[in-house]
Amino acid sequence: MRALAWIACILCLTPWHMPPRSELPLSERLLGPVSAILGSAEWVRFDGLVREGRFEAAYEIAERALALDPHSPQGWLHLAAHLAYFRASAESGEAPERRRTWVRSALDLLERGETHCTQPGELALAAALVLLQVAHDEETGLGLGWPGGAKGAREEAAHHLERAASLGVARLTPSEILEQ
Repeated sequence: MRALAWIACILCLTPWHMPPRSELPLSERLLGPVSAILGSAEWVRFDGLVREGRFEAAYEIAERALALDPHSPQGWLHLAAHLAYFRASAESGEAPERRRTWVRSALDLLERGETHCTQPGELALAAALVLLQVAHDEETGLGLGWPGGAKGAREEAAHHLERAASLGVARLTPSEILEQ
Protein backbone atom coordinates (compact mmCIF):
# COMPACT_ATOMS: atom_id res chain seq x y z
CA MET A 1 0.00 0.00 0.00
CA ARG A 2 2.85 2.35 0.87
CA ALA A 3 4.42 1.78 -2.57
CA LEU A 4 1.15 2.74 -4.27
CA ALA A 5 1.05 5.97 -2.25
CA TRP A 6 4.58 6.85 -3.41
CA ILE A 7 3.71 6.11 -7.02
CA ALA A 8 0.62 8.30 -6.74
CA CYS A 9 2.72 11.16 -5.28
CA ILE A 10 5.25 10.92 -8.08
CA LEU A 11 2.52 10.87 -10.72
CA CYS A 12 0.89 13.94 -9.18
CA LEU A 13 4.18 15.84 -9.12
CA THR A 14 5.19 14.97 -12.67
CA PRO A 15 4.45 17.80 -15.09
CA TRP A 16 2.72 16.18 -18.05
CA HIS A 17 3.48 19.02 -20.45
CA MET A 18 7.22 18.28 -20.41
CA PRO A 19 9.20 17.65 -23.60
CA PRO A 20 10.53 14.15 -24.35
CA ARG A 21 13.05 12.97 -21.76
CA SER A 22 15.96 13.08 -24.23
CA GLU A 23 15.44 16.86 -24.64
CA LEU A 24 15.52 17.60 -20.92
CA PRO A 25 18.57 19.15 -19.25
CA LEU A 26 20.77 16.78 -17.28
CA SER A 27 19.49 18.12 -13.94
CA GLU A 28 15.91 17.25 -14.86
CA ARG A 29 16.85 13.83 -16.20
CA LEU A 30 18.65 13.00 -12.97
CA LEU A 31 16.24 14.63 -10.51
CA GLY A 32 12.94 14.21 -12.33
CA PRO A 33 10.02 16.16 -10.86
CA VAL A 34 12.11 17.10 -7.83
CA SER A 35 14.12 19.53 -9.98
CA ALA A 36 11.17 21.97 -10.11
CA ILE A 37 10.87 21.88 -6.32
CA LEU A 38 14.62 22.50 -5.95
CA GLY A 39 14.32 25.36 -8.44
CA SER A 40 11.58 26.92 -6.32
CA ALA A 41 13.81 26.69 -3.25
CA GLU A 42 16.54 28.51 -5.16
CA TRP A 43 14.12 31.36 -5.95
CA VAL A 44 13.49 31.75 -2.22
CA ARG A 45 17.26 32.03 -1.72
CA PHE A 46 17.43 34.52 -4.60
CA ASP A 47 14.83 36.76 -2.96
CA GLY A 48 16.68 36.65 0.36
CA LEU A 49 19.97 37.63 -1.25
CA VAL A 50 18.30 40.49 -3.14
CA ARG A 51 16.84 41.81 0.12
CA GLU A 52 20.35 41.73 1.60
CA GLY A 53 21.71 43.62 -1.43
CA ARG A 54 23.96 40.72 -2.47
CA PHE A 55 23.08 40.90 -6.15
CA GLU A 56 25.97 38.96 -7.67
CA ALA A 57 25.31 35.97 -5.42
CA ALA A 58 21.59 36.30 -6.14
CA TYR A 59 22.20 36.15 -9.90
CA GLU A 60 24.27 32.99 -9.53
CA ILE A 61 21.39 31.41 -7.58
CA ALA A 62 18.91 32.60 -10.23
CA GLU A 63 20.92 30.94 -13.01
CA ARG A 64 20.97 27.72 -11.00
CA ALA A 65 17.19 27.94 -10.47
CA LEU A 66 16.65 28.48 -14.20
CA ALA A 67 18.84 25.47 -14.97
CA LEU A 68 16.84 23.31 -12.56
CA ASP A 69 13.45 24.33 -13.98
CA PRO A 70 13.92 25.96 -17.41
CA HIS A 71 10.49 25.01 -18.73
CA SER A 72 8.51 27.07 -16.23
CA PRO A 73 7.88 30.70 -17.23
CA GLN A 74 7.73 31.88 -13.60
CA GLY A 75 11.49 31.87 -13.06
CA TRP A 76 12.24 33.73 -16.28
CA LEU A 77 9.52 36.28 -15.51
CA HIS A 78 10.69 36.73 -11.90
CA LEU A 79 14.30 37.49 -12.81
CA ALA A 80 13.36 39.69 -15.78
CA ALA A 81 10.98 41.73 -13.61
CA HIS A 82 13.73 42.16 -11.03
CA LEU A 83 16.15 43.43 -13.69
CA ALA A 84 13.69 45.66 -15.54
CA TYR A 85 11.62 47.09 -12.71
CA PHE A 86 13.97 47.04 -9.71
CA ARG A 87 17.51 47.42 -11.01
CA ALA A 88 16.49 49.71 -13.90
CA SER A 89 14.09 51.88 -11.90
CA ALA A 90 14.67 55.61 -11.62
CA GLU A 91 14.67 55.14 -7.83
CA SER A 92 17.77 52.95 -8.07
CA GLY A 93 19.80 56.13 -8.48
CA GLU A 94 21.83 54.66 -11.31
CA ALA A 95 22.77 56.59 -14.45
CA PRO A 96 20.42 56.24 -17.43
CA GLU A 97 23.06 54.28 -19.38
CA ARG A 98 23.34 51.72 -16.59
CA ARG A 99 19.55 51.50 -16.24
CA ARG A 100 19.28 50.95 -20.00
CA THR A 101 21.76 48.07 -19.65
CA TRP A 102 19.55 46.46 -16.98
CA VAL A 103 16.49 46.72 -19.25
CA ARG A 104 18.43 45.24 -22.16
CA SER A 105 19.57 42.40 -19.85
CA ALA A 106 15.94 41.71 -18.92
CA LEU A 107 14.92 41.62 -22.59
CA ASP A 108 17.83 39.32 -23.48
CA LEU A 109 16.88 37.02 -20.60
CA LEU A 110 13.27 36.83 -21.78
CA GLU A 111 14.43 36.03 -25.29
CA ARG A 112 16.72 33.28 -23.97
CA GLY A 113 13.83 31.93 -21.89
CA GLU A 114 11.60 31.68 -24.94
CA THR A 115 13.83 28.90 -26.29
CA HIS A 116 13.45 26.82 -23.10
CA CYS A 117 10.05 27.70 -21.68
CA THR A 118 6.85 25.75 -22.35
CA GLN A 119 4.96 29.07 -22.61
CA PRO A 120 7.17 31.36 -24.73
CA GLY A 121 4.26 33.69 -25.50
CA GLU A 122 4.14 34.73 -21.84
CA LEU A 123 7.76 35.83 -22.07
CA ALA A 124 7.21 37.70 -25.34
CA LEU A 125 4.29 39.54 -23.73
CA ALA A 126 6.45 40.41 -20.71
CA ALA A 127 9.12 41.84 -23.03
CA ALA A 128 6.46 44.02 -24.68
CA LEU A 129 5.28 45.28 -21.30
CA VAL A 130 8.84 46.17 -20.27
CA LEU A 131 9.24 48.16 -23.47
CA LEU A 132 5.92 49.94 -23.01
CA GLN A 133 7.15 51.00 -19.55
CA VAL A 134 10.36 52.26 -21.17
CA ALA A 135 8.28 54.29 -23.64
CA HIS A 136 6.25 55.76 -20.79
CA ASP A 137 9.43 56.67 -18.90
CA GLU A 138 10.88 58.31 -22.01
CA GLU A 139 7.75 60.48 -22.32
CA THR A 140 7.65 61.50 -18.66
CA GLY A 141 11.29 62.56 -18.34
CA LEU A 142 12.47 59.48 -16.44
CA GLY A 143 13.92 58.05 -19.62
CA LEU A 144 16.91 55.86 -20.19
CA GLY A 145 17.91 57.46 -23.44
CA TRP A 146 16.39 54.53 -25.32
CA PRO A 147 17.45 54.36 -28.99
CA GLY A 148 14.67 56.07 -30.90
CA GLY A 149 13.12 57.40 -27.68
CA ALA A 150 9.53 56.53 -26.82
CA LYS A 151 8.73 55.79 -30.45
CA GLY A 152 11.62 53.32 -30.71
CA ALA A 153 10.53 51.54 -27.53
CA ARG A 154 6.94 51.33 -28.81
CA GLU A 155 8.10 49.86 -32.11
CA GLU A 156 10.12 47.20 -30.27
CA ALA A 157 7.11 46.53 -28.05
CA ALA A 158 4.93 46.04 -31.14
CA HIS A 159 7.38 43.42 -32.43
CA HIS A 160 7.16 41.49 -29.14
CA LEU A 161 3.37 41.84 -29.06
CA GLU A 162 3.13 40.39 -32.55
CA ARG A 163 5.24 37.45 -31.46
CA ALA A 164 3.11 36.98 -28.34
CA ALA A 165 -0.03 37.08 -30.49
CA SER A 166 1.43 34.52 -32.89
CA LEU A 167 2.05 32.28 -29.88
CA GLY A 168 -1.56 32.68 -28.77
CA VAL A 169 -1.08 34.93 -25.74
CA ALA A 170 -2.04 38.47 -26.70
CA ARG A 171 -5.73 38.82 -27.46
CA LEU A 172 -5.46 42.38 -28.78
CA THR A 173 -3.46 43.40 -31.83
CA PRO A 174 -0.33 45.46 -31.25
CA SER A 175 -1.98 48.57 -32.73
CA GLU A 176 -4.96 48.21 -30.35
CA ILE A 177 -2.66 47.93 -27.35
CA LEU A 178 -0.42 50.82 -28.42
CA GLU A 179 -3.43 53.08 -28.97
CA GLN A 180 -4.66 52.61 -25.39
